[in-house]
Amino acid sequence: MGNGAVLLLLRFIGGFMSYSKEVNRYVFPLIATNIAQLLINQLSLHFAVNDSSVALSGISVIQNFLFAFGGILGAFSLSFNIKGAQAFAENDKKRFKDLFKSSFLLDVVIGASFLVICVVFGKSFLRLFYGFSGELLDLSTLYLVIMSPYILLTLLTFLLTNVLKVEKKTKPIFWIGLVSSLLDVVMNYYLVPIFGVKGAAISAITSLFLVVLAYFYLVHDVIFEALKSQSTCKKELILFGIPLTIQEIFESVLFIMAFDALMGRQGLEILSIYAVISQLFSIVRLPAYMYAGAVSVFLPQASQKHENKSFMRVIYRNSYLMSFGFAVIVTLCANIFAEFLSSQINTNIIALTAFTMLVMAATPLYESSKMLLQSSHAEKWVVSLTALVNIMSIAILLVIQVLGFQTYQTLYFVYGLSLVILSILFIKKANSIT
Repeated sequence: MGNGAVLLLLRFIGGFMSYSKEVNRYVFPLIATNIAQLLINQLSLHFAVNDSSVALSGISVIQNFLFAFGGILGAFSLSFNIKGAQAFAENDKKRFKDLFKSSFLLDVVIGASFLVICVVFGKSFLRLFYGFSGELLDLSTLYLVIMSPYILLTLLTFLLTNVLKVEKKTKPIFWIGLVSSLLDVVMNYYLVPIFGVKGAAISAITSLFLVVLAYFYLVHDVIFEALKSQSTCKKELILFGIPLTIQEIFESVLFIMAFDALMGRQGLEILSIYAVISQLFSIVRLPAYMYAGAVSVFLPQASQKHENKSFMRVIYRNSYLMSFGFAVIVTLCANIFAEFLSSQINTNIIALTAFTMLVMAATPLYESSKMLLQSSHAEKWVVSLTALVNIMSIAILLVIQVLGFQTYQTLYFVYGLSLVILSILFIKKANSIT
């Protein structure tokens, strides 16, 4: 091997290790934050459901619904994250402030509109879409109405944490998340025995409100400076956010919600098991989301150095290593977790949990490659392909349902297969443009 080749190899290894250390320093507090929140939230969920499968099913479905719409409507926050990171990397403070104010105004309008819709049409939606009735419908409606400010508060949280993220200050996010989650547990412990599911909703929304206040305090200087500036980027953020929003619609509304609706028709026992495993999988996919989020923050820096490919190798490798470790742990603890949430679940769910983790193994590759393309101005191509694959997947699921062959396994197999197909096509596209 010539000296030039050796130097090139050493440079590559050095860049790889540098990125790995820097990215991990950024990502680890975020992963720790979300793990702590998820684990503590499961303790909150334990108190909230009060050993009731009806409560467990209702609250889990509503949470999935809110998370889905949080992702959809949070696309405009993602717009700020991508464009704000680029402006920050270029040291364009004026544009950064403009982007922040424009995003803030959009978040307020979107969040307030969602609140009104939930209050007015929530019960009808739950009855017609999910097929809820009786006690399950009443309980779920009550929970949804109280949680209606969730989207507004979540969008503000996205925006404010994005300021810290582009500055690569993620440790405060960990401590705020930890304290708020512990507070949620304490409030659940005292309020649920008195108010039931209403107490669980009050606890969740109160802790989220306090999170927003904490982040507001941390970045108040940026907020006040930005609010004094002009807001000229709303149209730009909307136009950039439309493909991202449509992307989330096909992933969340048309797929996840359709997925949940079909799962809900498998009966209360399967729905309860699904509620448990979906909670477990939310832990496993955390590294995928956090490392994907790091792509938008670090990609401008990597692009300036022409090191996109070495940077993405770090993202893929680290994301998979952590996801695999989490998958092993949650699978082995699945039965313990199920019993913790509800003693009415007596089925051994380890095999189903392992199956779920296996068929969803493409998640890290999918999330990171998707973010790479979205940050590289290929967001329209991403949404077009996602729409095609997910519509075909829904059609397949509906055919299986009509034929009477729908099971937990077939639902997740089709879901996982769609991620594999999309991941392969995303990687091919990314290689062609980078």
